[in-house]
Amino acid sequence: MTRTVGNSNAIALDTISLAIGIYGAYDILYSGRVLPDHLVDAGHWQFLTNLSLAYSLVVFALGLVAHLTRSQYLFRLKNNLHPIALALEAVVAVVYWPLRLFFLKLLVKDPSKVLIPMLTDLSIHLMPVSSLLIDYLAFMPSWTITRSTAFGACGILSTGYWFWLHHLIDFENGGEYPYAFLNHPSLYARIVIFGIVGLTGFSSYLLMSNVYVWVVGKQRED
Repeated sequence: MTRTVGNSNAIALDTISLAIGIYGAYDILYSGRVLPDHLVDAGHWQFLTNLSLAYSLVVFALGLVAHLTRSQYLFRLKNNLHPIALALEAVVAVVYWPLRLFFLKLLVKDPSKVLIPMLTDLSIHLMPVSSLLIDYLAFMPSWTITRSTAFGACGILSTGYWFWLHHLIDFENGGEYPYAFLNHPSLYARIVIFGIVGLTGFSSYLLMSNVYVWVVGKQRED
C-alpha cells in the first residue's frame, strides 16, 4: 500500500474517523448528558477518554488536510503526533473494555445508572484506537520516535494527568476521581495505578512497533 501523502484510501479513513469521533464527542459534551453529582464539578475534561479523543481528532484532521493538500510538512507533523495518540487510545481501550464488560464496579461508582448508548460508546472507546492502528499499518511510514522518547512521553503524560485531575477535582468537598478504581484510599496505591497506566501506554508503543515490522515486512516480501 502507498505510504505517502495524497493517498485516497487514507483520506477516506480520516474522513470517516473524524465523522464518527465528532459524533461521539458531540453526544458526550453537548447533548445535555448530566454527570453524577460526585463528578459534575470537575466537568467532562476530567475523563482520559475525552482528552484522548480530542487529541486523536487533531491527528485525524491533520492527516486529512495533509492528504488533501499533499503537504509533506503536515504529513510529517501528523506522523510525529500519531504514536502518542495511539498509545493514549490503547490505554483507554485496554483499561475501559475489560472493566466495562466484566468489572463495572471498578469503572463507575453506581453500576445501576444507565451508561452511554452503545453507538457513542464505540465511537469514543473503540473507533479511535482501531482507526489509528489501521492508519499506521496501512498508510504510514514507520514511526521515527525512539523508545526512550516514547517512554519519557508516557511518563510525562501519566504524571500530567495526575496533576490535571488534582487541578480539576475538589477532593476536600466530596469530589472523586472520574474512574472508580482510582478512588483507592492509599496514596501509594494510586501512584502505582498511574504508573501502570503509563507503562501500558509504553507497552502499546512497543507492541505496535513490532506489529508494524511483522505486517509491513510480510507485505513487502509478498
